[in-house]
Amino acid sequence: MWLSETDTLTVPQHAAWPRALLRRWAVRAGLLLAALAFAALWAYPLLGFLLSAWMPHVLQGDLRMTLAPLRKAAQGYALHALWNSLWVALLVGALALPLGAWLAWLRVRTDLPARGWIEAGVWLLLIFPDFFLASGWMLLAAPIGPLAHWPAALRLAQLLLGPAGIVITLALKTMPYVYLVTQGSLQNSSAALQEAARVHGLSRAWRLRLALAALLPALAAGFAIAYAESLRNFAVVATLGASSGFTMGTYAIYQAVNGMPLNFPLAAATAWLLLALVLPAMGLQGLVGRRAALHQTLGSKHRPAARVRLRPAPKAVHAALLLALGLFALVVPTLAALGVAWPQGGWAQIAGALPPLLAAVAYSLELALAAASATVLIALPVAWLIARPGRLGRALDTVLLAMMALPLIVLAAAYLQAYNQPYAPLYGGSLLLGMAYVALAVPASSRVLLGPVAQLHRALGDAARVHGLSRGQTLRHVHLPLLAGPLFYAWLLAVLTIAFEMPASELLYPAGHPPLAVALLQYAGGFQLHQQALLQVLGMAVLLAFALLAHWAYQRLTPAAWRQLGVSNRT
Repeated sequence: MWLSETDTLTVPQHAAWPRALLRRWAVRAGLLLAALAFAALWAYPLLGFLLSAWMPHVLQGDLRMTLAPLRKAAQGYALHALWNSLWVALLVGALALPLGAWLAWLRVRTDLPARGWIEAGVWLLLIFPDFFLASGWMLLAAPIGPLAHWPAALRLAQLLLGPAGIVITLALKTMPYVYLVTQGSLQNSSAALQEAARVHGLSRAWRLRLALAALLPALAAGFAIAYAESLRNFAVVATLGASSGFTMGTYAIYQAVNGMPLNFPLAAATAWLLLALVLPAMGLQGLVGRRAALHQTLGSKHRPAARVRLRPAPKAVHAALLLALGLFALVVPTLAALGVAWPQGGWAQIAGALPPLLAAVAYSLELALAAASATVLIALPVAWLIARPGRLGRALDTVLLAMMALPLIVLAAAYLQAYNQPYAPLYGGSLLLGMAYVALAVPASSRVLLGPVAQLHRALGDAARVHGLSRGQTLRHVHLPLLAGPLFYAWLLAVLTIAFEMPASELLYPAGHPPLAVALLQYAGGFQLHQQALLQVLGMAVLLAFALLAHWAYQRLTPAAWRQLGVSNRT
């Protein structure tokens, strides 16, 4: 029987109708799942916690308002902690700014020999866990530490166990951020400005003033980052401040939700006041950024400024200062841990202490692997949405930036309050700790993936559809090979970040299963210095070995064509 022309047209339409309906329902299910994940990971815990500053029983359905928590946070212990946070953050910014700018100037604008090592040292300091650095100072100043036979040096090292050590540690940890933002501006600085200043006979002081004015946006951004990161930090304060009685805003929040009775409204009010301290730095950065157009030098006729030829004497001074900074920031705390880690009993005592240490490292690594995998699965579509034009992408970008500015202890306290309810009894299990890890890691991982995802042109998807590939086939055969490298490194960075995480680990870990950071803090608080040093050395060694093994596996198991695509895509 012959089909009419109308029949031949309607048969494919009827055949395609179920597929279109299924696709539509799949999209709706995916959006619903994404909304539920967003609510569970961020919206529900954070809104419930922050609103409890005015409505202490909001999670129980009681909407009565009070200002008592805010009044209590603005006096006494909490106010003193916030004042300490303010002056410490200002001092850290004032120290990190010249150090980072000096390193960037040596790296970009001088002919200092072996200046490439500056970049390596900065990145090593950036990925070195902050509480490992603080733990190194504790071990250096310990009675059984490497300075035990030099009383004068030991007394000097013990000054690091308090506000001085906190300021120095935070300055060293935030210095790389100043270096990175200043390095870009120095690389783009134009030779025309300085040449014009010399032609008009300006003195060296005036030329320096002009150069600093051109760097003002980058310097303001570096100061704002160092200031904000100091306000957000918890690990250094918990390691160096707790033993000396010196407290800051993040530790005051921790005390409010870790003592008896739990005081979530006071913690939320303190969190609001701590967030308010960040606003002046953000305002300064915004003001300078709006005036950055006055200092634009990068154009079609741009010529980079020539390197400064250092004389032998200044060159030797800069090299000696660089060596001293590297030794103080990285080598000394590492050697202090190595020196204390070796007990008097030798290998026999080490073998007896290993089982609980290995259990802490293994538990952290196990959770990090699972949480990092979930993080990448969430971060990739988030980066995809941000890279696409539209209101949803702009809203997500704003939310992620706000999350990155939020102190990690605030999110951990929010999880403790939100999931310790009769209708959400997740507290005390590994699932809640893993959820917190994912919520903490997604913002940074999304920013890491945003650049590579934004480079993928829409024409790739259009060409794939023209050749008959479905969306799944396009993702598997086109987008995944191009994003294989960024996805792997985002996953590896998330694994290492989560394995060293302290705020959520300290508040949410299951009883009897302390992660790496919690076990290290417990040994430090119990003055079990051998175990503390051994765990620090063991944790760094295991995680470094894992990173090298993962990189080797990626190079061996990933198809060579994928790696070549990743290289060509980056270039």
